[in-house]
Amino acid sequence: MSRPLEPQSANSISKPIRRTGDSPSRPYIKFFRGRIVARMTERLVFQPETSLSLQRGINLIVDAIRPTLGPVTRTVAVSQALDNKPPELLDKGGLIARRISDLPDRDADMGAMLLRQMLWQLYEDCGDGSATAAVIFQSIYNDGLQYLAAGGNAMRLREHLRLCLNAILRALDDMTQPVAGKDQLAQLAECICHDRELAEKLGEIFDFIGEHGQLDVRRGHTRFIEHDYMKGMYWRRGAVSRAMLRGGKEQDRIVMNDAAILLGDLDIENPEDLLPVVDMLMRAGAKALLLVGASFSENVINLILNNKKPEKFRIVAVKTPGSTDDERRAHLSDMAVITGAIPLFKAAGDTLSTPVSRPKALGGSSGAARSDARQDTYFGKAKQVWVERTMFGLVSDRDNQAELTEHLADLLEQVECATDKDAEAFYRERIGKILGGVAILRIGDPLPTRMDSRIASAKETAKSLRRALSDGILPGGGVALLACRDAAGQADDKTADAEQRAAQRILARALEAPLRAICLNAGFDAAKIAELDGAARGCGIDVRCGAVTDMVDSGIIDVASVVKAALRGAVSGAGMALSIDVLLRHATPEESYMP
Repeated sequence: MSRPLEPQSANSISKPIRRTGDSPSRPYIKFFRGRIVARMTERLVFQPETSLSLQRGINLIVDAIRPTLGPVTRTVAVSQALDNKPPELLDKGGLIARRISDLPDRDADMGAMLLRQMLWQLYEDCGDGSATAAVIFQSIYNDGLQYLAAGGNAMRLREHLRLCLNAILRALDDMTQPVAGKDQLAQLAECICHDRELAEKLGEIFDFIGEHGQLDVRRGHTRFIEHDYMKGMYWRRGAVSRAMLRGGKEQDRIVMNDAAILLGDLDIENPEDLLPVVDMLMRAGAKALLLVGASFSENVINLILNNKKPEKFRIVAVKTPGSTDDERRAHLSDMAVITGAIPLFKAAGDTLSTPVSRPKALGGSSGAARSDARQDTYFGKAKQVWVERTMFGLVSDRDNQAELTEHLADLLEQVECATDKDAEAFYRERIGKILGGVAILRIGDPLPTRMDSRIASAKETAKSLRRALSDGILPGGGVALLACRDAAGQADDKTADAEQRAAQRILARALEAPLRAICLNAGFDAAKIAELDGAARGCGIDVRCGAVTDMVDSGIIDVASVVKAALRGAVSGAGMALSIDVLLRHATPEESYMP
C-alpha cells in the first residue's frame, strides 16, 4: 500500500515528488506551504496519433470558417465574455479563428492553434482571404495524410508542394489585370464587404484618392453613409486653446489665407521670444501665422489671446503632430516640403529667435539645408490654413515639383523596405498627406452595434482596395485558382516520381476547394460545378443567380495579392504540418492572449 504524502515545511518549496508506486506517466505534484499549486506532467504523442490529433483540430476550425466563404454566406455566433451582452456575429474567417482557443481535446488543440496562427497572420496582413486559405489548407492536409499512410515521404512531398506552388503563383501573375474605374472598385468592394451602399461610396472615394490617398473613417450622425473631400492635407492636432478659433465664419473653426508657417518642436515658454517674430512678420506684410510647437506656456497662450486686432494679424498655435520624437520629426519634414519652411529643432539648438536673425522676404526658397547662405528665412507659407478643435490642415500653392517628387520617392522606398506593419502604415499615411488626396467617410446607422461593424468593415475593405490598386485583380469566385490546376503539372506524367505526382494531384484538388465551398454555401451541388467544363477562360458560376458568366464582367473579382498570400500561406502551412511527427504537450502551458 502506498504511503500518503505529508505536507512540507511552511517556509519551504519542495522539489517535484512522486507518489510511491506511480508510473512515470503519472503527474508530478508540487507543494507550496502545504498546498498543491501545480500538477506538472508532459505528454508525448507519436504517429499515427500525431497526425490524427492535428487533423481533428484543423478540421474543427475549417468547418467553422467554411460557411463564411462566398457572397451567399452564413455567420458564426460567438458568445461574449460578459453574460449581459448578446452573441457576436462574425463572417470573417480570421476573426472566427481568433475566437477559438483552448479546445477540450488538448492534442487536437495543437492542430487548431497551428492553423489559427496562419489565418490570423493572413487576416492582419491582408484583411481578407482567410476562408480561402482555410479550405485549401484542409484539403492539402487531409489528402496528404492519405498519401503518407500509403508509405509516402513527408519531406519529399513538402518540397514538391513548394515547387508546384511557385508554378501556380507564376500562372496567377499572368492572369492578373489592373483595376479600372470606380465601378470596378465598387464591385470589388462589394465582393469583400457584401454591403452595396458602403461599396459604392468606397469605389467613388478610391477612384478619387488613388492607392496612397488618405481616408478617414468616422462615426456619422445620420442614418446614412456620407462622404466628402478635403483640400490639401491635415493632421490630428487642434488649436491649443478653443478661444483662438473665435471670430471665424464657422463655429470652432478658423480659416486663414496666405498664412506664414513657423514649424518646430520647441517648448515656447517666454512671451518675449514671440514678440520679435510677430513684429517682423507684420512689417513684412503678413496677415496670419500658424505656430507649430511642442508645448506652449500659459503666458504665451494668453499673449496670443490678448490680441486686440485679429483682423490685422491673427496667430493660431497648434502642437506638433506625433506621439514620439521620430513621428514629430517625420511630420515636420513633410510640412516643410509642403510649405517651404525649415523646421526648428531643440536637438539642433534652435530657438524661436533663430529666424529673426535673417528677417528678409517672407517665403523664400524651400527645404534647403541650414547652411545654405541663400536661404532668407525659416518661415514657410500656405495658400490656406484651417484649424479646428481636433485637427488642422494646409493647402499649399508651391510649384517646386522636383523637391516634392524626390521626397515622395524617398517615402515610397521606405514603404518597400518596411518590415513592421505599423511603420508601413505610417509611411503610407504620410504619402497620402503629401499627395493631397483626402476623403472623409462618415458611417451612419440606426443601430450602434451595426455602425461599429460597418466602420470595421470599411477599414478592412479600404485595405484591400489599396492592394488592388497596387497589385491588380483576378477573376473571383474561386475561378482564378481553378484555372491554375494545369500550372502545377500533370499528375499522370510518367517522368515524374511518386512524390511529385502526389503533390500535383493534391494541389489540383485543393485548388478546386474554394469553388466547391462557395457553391455548397449557396445551395449548389457538384453537378453545377460540372457546367464549367468547356467554358471559356475566366468564366465561373455566379452563385447569386446560378448562371455561368465571365467573372470580371459580372463584377466578381478578387485582389490578386490576397489570393496569392492565401495560397502561399495554405500550401506552406499544410506542408509544414504534414512533416510533424511528434507532439510534446505540457499540462500547464504558459497562457497567452496572442494567437
